[in-house]
Amino acid sequence: MFLKITKQYGKPICVALYAGFAALAAKKKLLPLLILLALHTFEYFHVGRKVAKENGLSKIEGLAKCLA
Repeated sequence: MFLKITKQYGKPICVALYAGFAALAAKKKLLPLLILLALHTFEYFHVGRKVAKENGLSKIEGLAKCLA
C-alpha cells in the first residue's frame, strides 16, 4: 500500500518535504538536515545499492548520488 501511495503522490510529497526542510533550515535548525540525510541513507540501502550495481557504480558513488 505504501508503494502505491508513493508512486501516485511521490513527487508532491517530496516537494512538500523539501519545502518544509528548507523552511526549517532557514531558521537554522539542524534536525531537518539530519532527518534528510538519514532518509537518503535509508534510500541507498533500500534501493540505491541495487541501482548502483546495475549501472556499474561503486558503493561510494551510489551512496553519494543518493545523498545528493
